[in-house]
Amino acid sequence: MSQKKSTMLVTGGCGFIGSNFVRYVLDQPDEYNVVNLDKLTYAGNINNLNGIDSIPQIM
Repeated sequence: MSQKKSTMLVTGGCGFIGSNFVRYVLDQPDEYNVVNLDKLTYAGNINNLNGIDSIPQIM
């Protein structure tokens, strides 16, 4: 029986700490879908998440 995955909202996921947290969560074996919400101000950089756009758990 498959278990329904939880969805996690990460705010600030394009900053240094947030992007590493997103990568850590996505490295876990199919536990969460991740929704990343970032204002992309001076601290947020979309390039911090390069390479994860092909992972189906990220939204």
